[in-house]
Amino acid sequence: MRIAGNYTFEATREEVWNALNDPEVLARTIPGCQRLDVVGENEYESTLKIGMQAVRGTYTGHVRIDNIVPPESYDIHIDGKGSNGFLKGAGTVKLRTDGAQTILDYGGEAVVGGAIANVGQRLLDGAARSLISQSLKALAEQIEARRLHEQEHQAEVQAALAVEEAPPIAPVAIEAIPAPLPTGVAQQKITVPEGQGLSEADVARGMVEDFFTRRPWLPWILVAFLLGYILGRRRA
Repeated sequence: MRIAGNYTFEATREEVWNALNDPEVLARTIPGCQRLDVVGENEYESTLKIGMQAVRGTYTGHVRIDNIVPPESYDIHIDGKGSNGFLKGAGTVKLRTDGAQTILDYGGEAVVGGAIANVGQRLLDGAARSLISQSLKALAEQIEARRLHEQEHQAEVQAALAVEEAPPIAPVAIEAIPAPLPTGVAQQKITVPEGQGLSEADVARGMVEDFFTRRPWLPWILVAFLLGYILGRRRA
């Protein structure tokens, strides 16, 4: 199974890159994410609960990121399994600027096995594209929320500085203390609180919105069909 596509963010490349590398943000934008654990340098383990019929189930997976070129690109490797099958895959994420916007290009291949492999290529492709689309939409919302939070914080700091009239403090010589050498990457466990992640209802709602966005003429056909049905019943 091969997946490729792109998404345009109304944000700078640095904003998108920082969000992509923040586990707290990722945990809230991965569909059905129940937990996301940082288990090593650029390595994560997660548990997802997916409600889409074609790929319904609970999955656990290991994700590793390498070939990192900030703030442009990185490679991603995935090894996941669930009660209905397994998935192994690899892909690439690239960021490029287009004026004030940032375009994320993604592509990769995956091998699917077990019962889920019997679903069918078209259904699997459709499910994967829908989940990716909803995840990137949620990421865009998180980036906007981070920007607003930062603006509010800056405004609060400036307001506090404006009213503070503390006397100047004479400089004090402080002996430099060397920083300790890193001893490894601290592990981090992130649990997504109820109602703060990308839920099954959010994914379903987003799929319907995408469906009608790609087919703007469809609502009018549905309305015409309903009117015809109602008028037909009245004449009967």
